[in-house]
Amino acid sequence: MTRALGIDTVLHALRHYSATELISAGVDIRTVAGQLGHGGGGATTLRVYAAWSSESDQRAAAALSGRMPTRPVVRPPAK
Repeated sequence: MTRALGIDTVLHALRHYSATELISAGVDIRTVAGQLGHGGGGATTLRVYAAWSSESDQRAAAALSGRMPTRPVVRPPAK
């Protein structure tokens, strides 16, 4: 099928790609797992099909930094 469409890959690689893209887009793991035909709450989906994504990593860092409390200002003791 991929050859007929002129796509230089194997069909199975498109499974990995679609799972990664759906997870990066914020689709919940149970839904992605269901689309892939996985049971068990998505453990296989996360372990095998979800690749690391720089964009997702940057969003996670931004979300965490936005939840950090402000650092208190330390003033020197009065003389």
